[in-house]
Amino acid sequence: MKIFYKIIKVVFPLALIIGLVFYFEGDLRLAEKNLTKIINPCDKPIEYLIGNFDKRFGLSREDFLKAVNQAVEIWQEPINKKLFAYSDSGALKINLIYDSRQEATDKLKKLGLSIHNDQATYETLKNKYDIFNKTYDARKSELDNIVKYYEEQKANYEDEAKAANKRGGVSPEEYAILEQERKDLNNLVESIKQKQAALNKTVDDINAMASVINRLIRGLNLTVGDYNTIGAGASGEFQEGQYIRDAAGERINIYQFDSQELLIRVLAHELGHALGIEHLDNPQAIMYRLNESGNEKITADDIAALKAVCQIK
Repeated sequence: MKIFYKIIKVVFPLALIIGLVFYFEGDLRLAEKNLTKIINPCDKPIEYLIGNFDKRFGLSREDFLKAVNQAVEIWQEPINKKLFAYSDSGALKINLIYDSRQEATDKLKKLGLSIHNDQATYETLKNKYDIFNKTYDARKSELDNIVKYYEEQKANYEDEAKAANKRGGVSPEEYAILEQERKDLNNLVESIKQKQAALNKTVDDINAMASVINRLIRGLNLTVGDYNTIGAGASGEFQEGQYIRDAAGERINIYQFDSQELLIRVLAHELGHALGIEHLDNPQAIMYRLNESGNEKITADDIAALKAVCQIK
């Protein structure tokens, strides 16, 4: 019996330790990775793979991977060191996620509007926004009036039909009148649907413009308030991309880009975060906090930050 208790005293703590290791395995791996980065930064390339890939961007998986590779070279070339490597088992997932941000850009392109991160684009969109707002007000007023007229005519028709039922029926002449009123009401319903569809299209265009204008306001550091959207819309600071590192692992989410060049830039920005580089104050830098500069090349400030992270003199 004493031997049994001795075995229990040894086995139970060991089993508890093993259980805790398995339970906190994800956290321990993350801690190990972070420790390795601190002791030997940039010693081993960060392995990445393509995760979620939304085809609504109209971009092939091969072209997206090519853009990632070009963004990778932006960081690797200045210090002649392999910082990233593609691997099917890579820990860093790069995701292409389509939401309202890219949808807004695509809608404006269909309107024939070219989007650039400059003052000229802002002024053009601001003028278009004002024009579309006036169109919206006119269409909304017209729709409200026709809906009001429809409700009035519908009430009159229902009153006439009830009165006829109370009389026990209608004459052929009265029936013809009621039937024509019914057809007129149906025609009004179709007209309302068409006008509502046109109004909804105008609302979508206005909201798309507001979304891009607000991004330009932040990117150009303009001292103006945000433009309003109509109805429900996305709120908060516009983000083209995001780097996330937590217990679930590491991932880069790309949400929006106006061109192939800007896709490479936002990828480079988020890859910089994956390397451990924080935001820089230089508006021309890849790692500038707003990530809106038209500059697509790495700056001296970016290189200095990279060397500091990698402990390169």
